[in-house]
Amino acid sequence: MRVTQNYSLNSLLRRINESRENIYSLQRNLATGKRINQISDDPEQVESVLRFRKLLKLNERFESNLNNALDFMSITSQALDDAVNVITHVKEITVQAVDSTNDEEWSAYAKQVDQMLKQLVDVANTRFKNRYVFGGTQTSTAPFVLAPDGSAVTANENGISGELKTEIGEFIIEKYNIPAQETFLGGVDVFQLLIDLRDAMNSQDISSVQGFIDSLDDAADQIMQQNSILGAKMNRFDMFLQQYQSQDVKLQELLSNIEDTDMAKAISDLQLHETGLNTALQVLARTLNISLVDFMQ
Repeated sequence: MRVTQNYSLNSLLRRINESRENIYSLQRNLATGKRINQISDDPEQVESVLRFRKLLKLNERFESNLNNALDFMSITSQALDDAVNVITHVKEITVQAVDSTNDEEWSAYAKQVDQMLKQLVDVANTRFKNRYVFGGTQTSTAPFVLAPDGSAVTANENGISGELKTEIGEFIIEKYNIPAQETFLGGVDVFQLLIDLRDAMNSQDISSVQGFIDSLDDAADQIMQQNSILGAKMNRFDMFLQQYQSQDVKLQELLSNIEDTDMAKAISDLQLHETGLNTALQVLARTLNISLVDFMQ
Protein backbone atom coordinates (compact mmCIF):
# COMPACT_ATOMS: atom_id res chain seq x y z
CA MET A 1 0.00 0.00 0.00
CA ARG A 2 2.78 2.38 0.93
CA VAL A 3 4.64 1.61 -2.33
CA THR A 4 1.55 2.61 -4.30
CA GLN A 5 1.16 5.80 -2.25
CA ASN A 6 4.85 6.69 -2.71
CA TYR A 7 4.52 6.18 -6.46
CA SER A 8 1.41 8.39 -6.56
CA LEU A 9 3.14 11.02 -4.46
CA ASN A 10 6.24 11.09 -6.72
CA SER A 11 4.03 11.25 -9.80
CA LEU A 12 2.15 14.24 -8.34
CA LEU A 13 5.40 16.00 -7.51
CA ARG A 14 6.64 15.49 -11.07
CA ARG A 15 3.39 16.91 -12.43
CA ILE A 16 3.67 19.91 -10.12
CA ASN A 17 7.26 20.60 -11.14
CA GLU A 18 6.40 20.23 -14.85
CA SER A 19 3.45 22.60 -14.46
CA ARG A 20 5.61 25.15 -12.68
CA GLU A 21 8.27 24.95 -15.43
CA ASN A 22 5.61 25.34 -18.11
CA ILE A 23 4.07 28.29 -16.26
CA TYR A 24 7.49 29.95 -15.90
CA SER A 25 8.24 29.38 -19.59
CA LEU A 26 4.89 30.79 -20.69
CA GLN A 27 5.22 33.81 -18.39
CA ARG A 28 8.69 34.47 -19.83
CA ASN A 29 7.34 34.13 -23.39
CA LEU A 30 4.55 36.59 -22.64
CA ALA A 31 6.98 39.04 -20.98
CA THR A 32 9.55 38.93 -23.81
CA GLY A 33 7.10 38.44 -26.66
CA LYS A 34 9.37 35.61 -27.87
CA ARG A 35 8.70 31.90 -27.64
CA ILE A 36 12.37 31.06 -28.36
CA ASN A 37 14.57 32.59 -25.68
CA GLN A 38 17.15 29.81 -25.49
CA ILE A 39 18.25 26.85 -27.60
CA SER A 40 16.24 24.32 -25.58
CA ASP A 41 12.98 26.16 -26.36
CA ASP A 42 12.98 24.87 -29.97
CA PRO A 43 16.28 23.26 -31.09
CA GLU A 44 14.98 22.60 -34.61
CA GLN A 45 14.19 26.26 -35.30
CA VAL A 46 17.15 27.83 -33.54
CA GLU A 47 19.37 27.39 -36.62
CA SER A 48 16.91 29.37 -38.76
CA VAL A 49 16.64 32.08 -36.11
CA LEU A 50 20.42 32.45 -35.91
CA ARG A 51 20.72 32.53 -39.71
CA PHE A 52 18.07 35.25 -40.09
CA ARG A 53 19.61 37.31 -37.29
CA LYS A 54 23.04 37.05 -38.93
CA LEU A 55 21.60 38.29 -42.23
CA LEU A 56 19.89 41.19 -40.46
CA LYS A 57 23.14 42.11 -38.72
CA LEU A 58 25.02 41.99 -42.02
CA ASN A 59 22.39 44.18 -43.68
CA GLU A 60 22.62 46.61 -40.79
CA ARG A 61 26.36 47.02 -41.42
CA PHE A 62 25.90 47.58 -45.15
CA GLU A 63 23.04 50.01 -44.56
CA SER A 64 25.19 52.02 -42.14
CA ASN A 65 28.00 52.18 -44.72
CA LEU A 66 25.56 53.22 -47.45
CA ASN A 67 23.92 55.90 -45.32
CA ASN A 68 27.28 57.37 -44.32
CA ALA A 69 28.45 57.38 -47.94
CA LEU A 70 25.17 58.88 -49.17
CA ASP A 71 25.42 61.66 -46.57
CA PHE A 72 29.00 62.33 -47.69
CA MET A 73 27.96 62.38 -51.35
CA SER A 74 24.98 64.61 -50.64
CA ILE A 75 27.24 67.23 -49.06
CA THR A 76 29.66 66.85 -51.98
CA SER A 77 26.86 67.32 -54.52
CA GLN A 78 25.67 70.46 -52.73
CA ALA A 79 29.23 71.80 -52.78
CA LEU A 80 29.45 71.16 -56.53
CA ASP A 81 26.15 73.03 -57.00
CA ASP A 82 27.57 75.90 -54.97
CA ALA A 83 30.72 75.91 -57.11
CA VAL A 84 28.63 76.14 -60.29
CA ASN A 85 26.66 79.00 -58.75
CA VAL A 86 29.92 80.82 -58.04
CA ILE A 87 31.06 80.36 -61.64
CA THR A 88 27.65 81.50 -62.93
CA HIS A 89 27.81 84.62 -60.78
CA VAL A 90 31.33 85.36 -62.04
CA LYS A 91 30.07 85.04 -65.61
CA GLU A 92 27.32 87.58 -64.87
CA ILE A 93 29.92 89.97 -63.42
CA THR A 94 32.12 89.42 -66.48
CA VAL A 95 29.32 90.23 -68.93
CA GLN A 96 28.62 93.43 -67.01
CA ALA A 97 32.31 94.32 -66.88
CA VAL A 98 32.63 94.24 -70.68
CA ASP A 99 30.43 97.35 -70.78
CA SER A 100 32.44 99.17 -68.08
CA THR A 101 33.39 102.77 -68.87
CA ASN A 102 35.47 103.94 -65.92
CA ASP A 103 38.18 102.88 -63.50
CA GLU A 104 35.86 102.61 -60.49
CA GLU A 105 33.60 100.08 -62.22
CA TRP A 106 36.55 97.96 -63.32
CA SER A 107 37.94 97.99 -59.79
CA ALA A 108 34.56 97.06 -58.31
CA TYR A 109 34.12 94.12 -60.70
CA ALA A 110 37.66 92.91 -60.02
CA LYS A 111 36.99 92.99 -56.28
CA GLN A 112 33.77 90.98 -56.77
CA VAL A 113 35.67 88.33 -58.73
CA ASP A 114 38.31 88.27 -56.02
CA GLN A 115 35.57 87.59 -53.45
CA MET A 116 34.16 84.86 -55.67
CA LEU A 117 37.63 83.29 -55.85
CA LYS A 118 37.80 83.14 -52.06
CA GLN A 119 34.30 81.71 -51.94
CA LEU A 120 35.20 79.06 -54.52
CA VAL A 121 38.23 77.99 -52.48
CA ASP A 122 35.97 77.73 -49.41
CA VAL A 123 33.55 75.55 -51.38
CA ALA A 124 36.41 73.35 -52.59
CA ASN A 125 37.43 72.95 -48.93
CA THR A 126 33.96 71.83 -47.84
CA ARG A 127 33.98 69.46 -44.87
CA PHE A 128 31.58 66.78 -43.69
CA LYS A 129 32.05 65.46 -40.15
CA ASN A 130 35.49 67.11 -40.09
CA ARG A 131 36.50 65.39 -43.34
CA TYR A 132 37.39 67.39 -46.44
CA VAL A 133 35.11 65.98 -49.15
CA PHE A 134 37.48 66.95 -52.00
CA GLY A 135 40.66 65.91 -50.23
CA GLY A 136 40.82 62.38 -51.58
CA THR A 137 42.26 60.13 -48.88
CA GLN A 138 43.84 63.20 -47.22
CA THR A 139 40.58 64.05 -45.46
CA SER A 140 42.17 65.87 -42.52
CA THR A 141 44.09 68.43 -44.59
CA ALA A 142 42.56 71.23 -46.65
CA PRO A 143 42.88 70.26 -50.33
CA PHE A 144 43.36 73.85 -51.52
CA VAL A 145 45.13 76.88 -50.10
CA LEU A 146 44.74 80.43 -51.41
CA ALA A 147 47.90 82.51 -51.21
CA PRO A 148 47.59 85.51 -48.84
CA ASP A 149 47.92 87.93 -51.74
CA GLY A 150 45.40 85.96 -53.83
CA SER A 151 47.94 85.31 -56.56
CA ALA A 152 47.63 81.51 -56.60
CA VAL A 153 45.73 78.49 -55.29
CA THR A 154 47.85 75.46 -54.45
CA ALA A 155 46.67 71.87 -53.99
CA ASN A 156 47.68 69.70 -51.05
CA GLU A 157 51.13 68.36 -51.90
CA ASN A 158 50.15 64.95 -50.49
CA GLY A 159 47.53 64.56 -53.21
CA ILE A 160 43.84 65.24 -53.70
CA SER A 161 42.81 62.35 -55.94
CA GLY A 162 42.83 59.38 -53.54
CA GLU A 163 39.72 57.20 -53.53
CA LEU A 164 37.44 56.77 -50.51
CA LYS A 165 35.79 53.35 -50.56
CA THR A 166 33.21 51.51 -48.51
CA GLU A 167 31.72 48.01 -48.40
CA ILE A 168 28.14 48.07 -49.67
CA GLY A 169 27.65 44.30 -50.02
CA GLU A 170 29.47 41.02 -49.71
CA PHE A 171 32.62 41.37 -51.82
CA ILE A 172 31.30 44.72 -53.15
CA ILE A 173 33.53 47.69 -52.33
CA GLU A 174 32.92 50.96 -54.13
CA LYS A 175 34.31 54.46 -54.28
CA TYR A 176 32.08 57.30 -53.12
CA ASN A 177 34.13 60.50 -53.44
CA ILE A 178 34.71 62.79 -56.41
CA PRO A 179 38.26 63.45 -57.68
CA ALA A 180 39.14 67.05 -56.93
CA GLN A 181 41.82 67.08 -59.63
CA GLU A 182 39.30 66.50 -62.42
CA THR A 183 36.71 68.75 -60.80
CA PHE A 184 38.71 71.90 -60.16
CA LEU A 185 42.03 71.44 -61.99
CA GLY A 186 41.03 69.35 -65.00
CA GLY A 187 40.64 70.70 -68.52
CA VAL A 188 40.04 74.07 -66.88
CA ASP A 189 41.87 75.20 -63.75
CA VAL A 190 38.90 77.06 -62.31
CA PHE A 191 40.95 78.85 -59.66
CA GLN A 192 43.53 80.12 -62.12
CA LEU A 193 40.71 81.13 -64.43
CA LEU A 194 39.25 83.44 -61.79
CA ILE A 195 42.70 84.78 -60.89
CA ASP A 196 43.47 85.62 -64.50
CA LEU A 197 40.03 87.15 -64.99
CA ARG A 198 40.43 89.34 -61.92
CA ASP A 199 43.85 90.52 -63.07
CA ALA A 200 42.50 91.29 -66.55
CA MET A 201 39.77 93.40 -64.99
CA ASN A 202 42.32 95.27 -62.91
CA SER A 203 44.22 95.92 -66.16
CA GLN A 204 40.96 96.93 -67.89
CA ASP A 205 41.78 94.51 -70.71
CA ILE A 206 38.33 94.35 -72.34
CA SER A 207 39.36 91.90 -75.05
CA SER A 208 40.80 89.42 -72.56
CA VAL A 209 37.85 89.78 -70.19
CA GLN A 210 35.41 89.06 -72.99
CA GLY A 211 37.39 85.95 -73.94
CA PHE A 212 36.91 84.51 -70.44
CA ILE A 213 33.14 84.11 -70.91
CA ASP A 214 33.43 80.87 -72.89
CA SER A 215 36.06 79.57 -70.46
CA LEU A 216 33.66 80.17 -67.57
CA ASP A 217 31.05 78.08 -69.39
CA ASP A 218 33.62 75.31 -69.78
CA ALA A 219 34.47 75.51 -66.08
CA ALA A 220 30.81 75.21 -65.11
CA ASP A 221 30.35 72.25 -67.47
CA GLN A 222 33.41 70.54 -66.00
CA ILE A 223 32.01 70.78 -62.48
CA MET A 224 28.49 69.76 -63.54
CA GLN A 225 29.87 66.70 -65.30
CA GLN A 226 31.42 65.51 -62.04
CA ASN A 227 28.15 66.19 -60.24
CA SER A 228 26.34 64.10 -62.85
CA ILE A 229 28.74 61.20 -62.22
CA LEU A 230 28.19 61.62 -58.50
CA GLY A 231 24.41 61.62 -58.98
CA ALA A 232 24.56 58.29 -60.80
CA LYS A 233 26.65 56.88 -57.96
CA MET A 234 24.14 58.15 -55.40
CA ASN A 235 21.30 56.47 -57.28
CA ARG A 236 23.21 53.18 -57.25
CA PHE A 237 23.91 53.41 -53.53
CA ASP A 238 20.29 54.34 -52.84
CA MET A 239 19.13 51.30 -54.85
CA PHE A 240 21.31 49.03 -52.69
CA LEU A 241 19.94 50.67 -49.55
CA GLN A 242 16.33 50.12 -50.61
CA GLN A 243 17.07 46.48 -51.41
CA TYR A 244 18.51 45.89 -47.96
CA GLN A 245 15.60 47.64 -46.29
CA SER A 246 13.17 45.48 -48.27
CA GLN A 247 15.12 42.38 -47.25
CA ASP A 248 14.97 43.49 -43.63
CA VAL A 249 11.17 43.55 -43.72
CA LYS A 250 11.00 40.02 -45.15
CA LEU A 251 13.61 38.69 -42.73
CA GLN A 252 11.80 40.26 -39.78
CA GLU A 253 8.56 38.62 -40.93
CA LEU A 254 10.23 35.21 -41.21
CA LEU A 255 11.89 35.67 -37.84
CA SER A 256 8.62 36.78 -36.26
CA ASN A 257 6.78 33.73 -37.60
CA ILE A 258 9.35 31.45 -35.99
CA GLU A 259 10.15 33.04 -32.65
CA ASP A 260 7.33 35.39 -31.69
CA THR A 261 4.88 34.35 -28.99
CA ASP A 262 1.30 33.58 -30.01
CA MET A 263 -0.18 35.73 -27.26
CA ALA A 264 -3.72 34.31 -27.33
CA LYS A 265 -2.47 30.70 -27.26
CA ALA A 266 0.14 31.46 -24.59
CA ILE A 267 -2.47 33.05 -22.31
CA SER A 268 -4.81 30.10 -22.82
CA ASP A 269 -2.01 27.60 -22.14
CA LEU A 270 -0.93 29.55 -19.05
CA GLN A 271 -4.44 29.46 -17.62
CA LEU A 272 -4.66 25.74 -18.38
CA HIS A 273 -1.35 24.99 -16.63
CA GLU A 274 -2.26 27.17 -13.65
CA THR A 275 -5.51 25.27 -13.29
CA GLY A 276 -3.63 21.97 -13.58
CA LEU A 277 -1.12 23.11 -10.97
CA ASN A 278 -3.83 24.10 -8.51
CA THR A 279 -5.57 20.76 -9.02
CA ALA A 280 -2.33 18.85 -8.50
CA LEU A 281 -1.59 20.79 -5.32
CA GLN A 282 -5.05 19.99 -3.96
CA VAL A 283 -4.61 16.30 -4.74
CA LEU A 284 -1.16 16.39 -3.12
CA ALA A 285 -2.64 17.92 0.03
CA ARG A 286 -5.25 15.18 0.27
CA THR A 287 -2.67 12.49 -0.42
CA LEU A 288 -0.38 13.78 2.30
CA ASN A 289 -3.23 13.79 4.80
CA ILE A 290 -4.09 10.19 3.98
CA SER A 291 -0.46 9.16 4.24
CA LEU A 292 -0.09 10.67 7.70
CA VAL A 293 -3.18 8.85 8.91
CA ASP A 294 -1.85 5.58 7.52
CA PHE A 295 1.44 6.05 9.31
CA MET A 296 -0.39 6.67 12.62
CA GLN A 297 -2.34 3.40 12.39
